[in-house]
Amino acid sequence: MQTLVILAHPYSKSYCHALYQRVVQQLEGAGHTVDRLHLDADGFDPVMRGADLAGYARGQSADPAVAHYQARIDAAQQLVFIFPIWWEVMPALLKGFIDKVFTNGWAYKPSKHGVEGRLTHIERAVIVTTMNTPKWAYRWLYGDAVQRALVRGTLRKCGVRKVQWVALSPVSHATDAKRQAWLQQVGAMFGA
Repeated sequence: MQTLVILAHPYSKSYCHALYQRVVQQLEGAGHTVDRLHLDADGFDPVMRGADLAGYARGQSADPAVAHYQARIDAAQQLVFIFPIWWEVMPALLKGFIDKVFTNGWAYKPSKHGVEGRLTHIERAVIVTTMNTPKWAYRWLYGDAVQRALVRGTLRKCGVRKVQWVALSPVSHATDAKRQAWLQQVGAMFGA
């Protein structure tokens, strides 16, 4: 299976990087073709500028990287997103990627019932997040933003039917043994 693994964390010694490396290792070990996309190392500019927005409704972008990213998603059958949750949402790097790359006409098209998803070729999407907020607080006090915005409000709306989210928390207080167990747990999701 062709898998695009997207990392949205700028710090190379972060736990998200360890997760990214484990996921890639497991996928390659299982015989999958892996396309690695490290947004920060790639120099992706997440800011939606006026020139980008001017062409957005027509499925165009002033950023030449957008067509390249869309082609990489078009080639994938599986997407994996790895990122930290900061201030209860995804980092600006990933939010900007969604804003700029998931364009009208490519990721979706408007319909009288809202939108019609165009990414139906994606068989599975997996979201792996780290955060310090306890899961219960994230869900009940802060509204479960990743579930609402990325799982349902973006991926499913764009036609990806099978979406799984793994929330690792609280990372700041996790022992080394717990972090290793999480690496094993996440890695096992991609071993077959």
